[in-house]
Amino acid sequence: MRRLSRTKEFIKLLLDEVNKLYTCYYEEAPKDASYPYLVIPTLNISSLDSGDQCFVDIEIYSSEFASVSVEDICDDLRNHLTGLSICKSNIGFHLGFENQNISKINEQDLIPRKVSFSARIFSI
Repeated sequence: MRRLSRTKEFIKLLLDEVNKLYTCYYEEAPKDASYPYLVIPTLNISSLDSGDQCFVDIEIYSSEFASVSVEDICDDLRNHLTGLSICKSNIGFHLGFENQNISKINEQDLIPRKVSFSARIFSI
């Protein structure tokens, strides 16, 4: 039960940070989401001796008609999230940049990207 609440708290805090920049959803965006928007589709969490390590992908969905370029969104995410440390009353975590990829999709006007981060998560 303790790990579940740590995971939920991590997701909430991470979404709060990403939403300071761009609209971001967890698992799936609504059908009427407007471009650009971001999605954190899954988390890959493994246990460490102290806390957890979590790999986070942030998928970026934009179109060629969006007011901001997908490359600027990637840079904004990297600049804002790399090195981010958050410490609350029951959880702490630190984010590091892992990689950035172009995703292949078969929709002509859609420009997808993926930026990945790793987090060290600790219960306090």
